[in-house]
Amino acid sequence: MFPELKTDRLTLRQFKHTDLEPLCTHINNFAVVKTLSEVPYPYSKEDGEWWINFCRTTPFSEKIAWVVEGPAGFSGAITLMKLQSGKPILGYWLAEHLWGKGYMSEAAEAVTAYGFETLKLPTIYTSALEENPASLRVLQKLGFREVGRGFSTPRSRQGETLPSVSFSLTKDQWAERLTIA
Repeated sequence: MFPELKTDRLTLRQFKHTDLEPLCTHINNFAVVKTLSEVPYPYSKEDGEWWINFCRTTPFSEKIAWVVEGPAGFSGAITLMKLQSGKPILGYWLAEHLWGKGYMSEAAEAVTAYGFETLKLPTIYTSALEENPASLRVLQKLGFREVGRGFSTPRSRQGETLPSVSFSLTKDQWAERLTIA
């Protein structure tokens, strides 16, 4: 059964085939995808169909992808995915018109808590481009700690090599953050 999560303002739920239109509308925006590692631009209906089918058929032990649904309906997506290295990676995006309202911080906190408390993950990893201060703030608020710097080439920006920051958060660091707050 899909692990639906609820926060004060959001529902994090499974992708449905009826999400195709809002998914394609919101993510086919260069401002949104230019800092995402694997999302193409332009984003086609076929890309959206592939993504929704992938999310619905991939075992939860490999990837859990939630729709971020807020007061405005479909608002973005957030994932916990295990790469070939076996490390759980947090990834997310939000529709541009909803930036700056705290929705992604709220969604990321719920998914991070789920990862540690329900999945019993020892560590969650993620990264962000240096040019994405909003994402860096989300991670900082959650207590993620910088573990390295490198370079990344987002799929939407082939040929560009951009500075990126890698982060991790352990279950103990998460618990420590909660006792301090």
